[in-house]
Amino acid sequence: MKKYLGITAALIFNHAASADEARLLNQQPAVAEQTFLVGSWTGEAQGVRVHKAFYPSQGIYTVRLAANGSMMPIALTPAESPSWLTIDAPHQRVYVVNEVDDGKVSAYHLEKNGELTLLNTVDSSGMHPTHSALSRDGRFLLVANYSAKDGQAGVSAIPVMSDGRLGKTQQFFPYNQGSNKVVGRQSSGHAHSVTFSIDGQYVLAADLGADKIHVYHYDPKAKEPFSLLKDKTISFPEGDGPRHSLFSADGKYLYITTEMSAQVKVYSFNQGKTALLQSEKLTDSTKPDDMSGAGLSLSPDGRFLYVGNRGEKNQIVRYAVDKATGKLSASKTYSAGGVEPRDFTFDATGRYLFVANVYSNNVVEFARDLETGELSPTGATLQIGTPTHIRFVDLGK
Repeated sequence: MKKYLGITAALIFNHAASADEARLLNQQPAVAEQTFLVGSWTGEAQGVRVHKAFYPSQGIYTVRLAANGSMMPIALTPAESPSWLTIDAPHQRVYVVNEVDDGKVSAYHLEKNGELTLLNTVDSSGMHPTHSALSRDGRFLLVANYSAKDGQAGVSAIPVMSDGRLGKTQQFFPYNQGSNKVVGRQSSGHAHSVTFSIDGQYVLAADLGADKIHVYHYDPKAKEPFSLLKDKTISFPEGDGPRHSLFSADGKYLYITTEMSAQVKVYSFNQGKTALLQSEKLTDSTKPDDMSGAGLSLSPDGRFLYVGNRGEKNQIVRYAVDKATGKLSASKTYSAGGVEPRDFTFDATGRYLFVANVYSNNVVEFARDLETGELSPTGATLQIGTPTHIRFVDLGK
């Protein structure tokens, strides 16, 4: 870990932002100072939509959010493509997937000054780990190994030691079979995310390559604590590509984004059983380049769902949520303020939304109206090379 020296990231007011946006930042109500971490892909990304970074990312950035909404990096933890961050808040630990060919997972302790101290690094048992989730009891970290190479994708169950270090993989579920619908994306299985149910008894693993979500039961007392429930598998139309899933706070409803078909789907959920309630398109366009569903996030009060659509659109789509039925309505789209909005998250108050735009190398701040859910860019942008994930942390006192 080293203190931030102002070399690889910088806080700027977007020069293209209007005077109204600059005033908006100054007019935001004061909130308590907060801290968030930004994960990233290290090195230089490739592709037609990629903007060359002035300073390619070097790892995990610790950022201070001031009371007025301004951002300032305060520390940098060098790491290799730390693309997803899982927080164990009670123990001040951070678990990081290293999204590289020889997949790794790293455990860190979060210090009170925002620095991260490495505890250990282990093999993820697959290639290109892209997502992880901690069991509710803190005993296992589940890791989704996406893998760009056939035969190396699947979900790993990695035990967490009492001191926070990670052990060797205890169970591995390979994802070898793809639906072969989308050329170049579905010749094999591709684990893209793992999500625990609110009660912690079930795990949903999105297999983008097979157009399925596999459901597992978790029994911490069993010799093999995770067991596949084949009869609970959620199947999607071929070519949909399920990516991420999210539960409502009461655990009754499940929201799932599909990448290639660019949809958000709503399901009821009861003891591992699901029923489709609604499907909504993120865009009316049928052009493949306009369809690339990404992350999703519920507002802290559960009244609004926000979903990312990348490709040529680069938008955040807002939906109103009927908390009684789980269904969505009244959609509205907003520019993400950059290219490839892979992930976004709210601050603790719900007054701000922060978007990680990977290919434009920026984290963009939006002010959010708590009553209407409307988003307005504040004009504040944090320049970080290929940011992929944002998570707020509590540094304590």
